[in-house]
This record gives sequence, structure tokens and C-alpha cells, in this order.
Amino acid sequence: MARKKKVEEHENLERWLVSYADFITLLFAFFVTMYAMSRVDEQKMGSAVESLQRALGSVISVQTPSSRAGVFNDFSSPIQVTIVPLSGAKSQEARKLAEDLKAKIEGAAGKGEGVKGAPSYQMNLLVQERGLVIRVSDQYFFRTGEAAIRPEVIPFLEALGQTLQPLDHPIRIEGHTDNVPINTAQFPSNWELSTARATTIIRYLLTHFKFDPQKLSAAGYGEHRPVAANDTGEGRNQNRRVDVVVLNSREKKTEPAAFQDPQAAQGPAAAAPKKLGY
Repeated sequence: MARKKKVEEHENLERWLVSYADFITLLFAFFVTMYAMSRVDEQKMGSAVESLQRALGSVISVQTPSSRAGVFNDFSSPIQVTIVPLSGAKSQEARKLAEDLKAKIEGAAGKGEGVKGAPSYQMNLLVQERGLVIRVSDQYFFRTGEAAIRPEVIPFLEALGQTLQPLDHPIRIEGHTDNVPINTAQFPSNWELSTARATTIIRYLLTHFKFDPQKLSAAGYGEHRPVAANDTGEGRNQNRRVDVVVLNSREKKTEPAAFQDPQAAQGPAAAAPKKLGY
């Protein structure tokens, strides 16, 4: 009977090349992905992050390569205040108020230095037919998709309250958003978000200052009063804003009148509040 020859298995000494090739392929894919991310359009990335944060109610923290919409870096910078040139015979008092407010807010900016997370912002003081408008980007007041006041905005609100409290003019706080939709349990739409932001500022002013509640009002316009096109990131940044409007005498007459108690009117006369000359 013939004996079967035992066939010895040949050991493959080059099996490591398979693992090495897989490793090189994965490493190549990794660096290609990193390169693609470094070349991404920052404006589009900022818009995508903002939409994601709004959709999720800002429950996540997302970082992008720059301080675009919806992202706050850890830095603080000087406040830039611009007074739009005023015109008209009755604009001198409004101009004085604007300059006084500008000085106080710029002084308050120094108190906020060193606070991380405060974004740079532009504040405009301008006169419209309805009165003096103090326009601030909502990025300074609120985080994306939220209506809680940022702690670093307190020095600004203090300067704002001290300047506006003596005035005998109605003050309307207006909240505005861009056209990026929001749908969370707290804010089903931009209507609720913009209105909540306006009332939050009013609540702070009433809590920390002696404002007459009858002088204050809140309005939420959502995305329906834009001041720029919403098809660019810069335009959306301009539309997301808070307008503090000091209504002039003409607009004051259009405000709803409060019921006056005849007996209360016979009491001691109060000191006449300060009035603007417009």
C-alpha cells in the first residue's frame, strides 16, 4: 500500500501587506476628508450650523472655523457704536440723547472686558419717523434659538436703563429674526421667539429700574420686518436684531390710552418727567 506523502503547508510571510495596505487606504481617506473640511465654504457652514441649532433647540454645541452666524467664540471686543446723522429742527434733543447713550454704553463696555463668550457687535442709533431707534444685533443679547439674556449683556442693559428711565416717552422693545425657521417645544415659530426676546428685556428693565410699566411695550415681528436680504449670511445677521424704540410725541398719541381714575388724578402732582424735544 502506497504511503501518502504529507503535504506541508507553505507559510505566507507576506500577509502583513494586506493589513498595511488597508491602513494606508484609511489614512489616505482621512487626510482627504480633512482637506475637504478645510476648504468648506464658511458661510454655508455657518448657515447649516444655525439651522441645525434652531431645529434642535440649541441643545447641542457646534463649532465652525469662524465666528459666523450661530457660533460664539471665546473673546470679547470693544463695542462699536454708530450715530446716524440726524436732521430736522427738532432733532437736537434726540441727538443729545443718542450721544449720552453712546458715551454710557462705551463706558459700560470696559466693565465687560475679560468675559468669555461675548461676541463683537455693532450698535446703531438712528432717527426714524416714529422716533429714536437703538438697534443691536440679537447675538449680543441671546444665544441662537434662546430668549434668556446673556450675562455679559448686563453692563449694556444697565447703561440703557439709566439713560431711558427719566424720559417721558413710550419705549417699545421689538424683536426680529431672520427667515430660518425654528420649531421647538418652547418656540414653535419665529413669532414666539421674537416676542419672548422682547418681553425678556422689558422684564429686566422693570425688575432693575423704576420704569413706569405703562411706558413700555413689546413687539415680535418674526422674520417679517427685514432690513436686508435673507439670502446671505451677512443679511441674516442684520435681520436678527433687537430694536429699542423711543417713540416721539406724534407716535405717543397713537398709543392706547390707559384708564385714569378720577380720584387718583386729584392727588398730589408728581414731578414732571423729562421730555424730548421731538
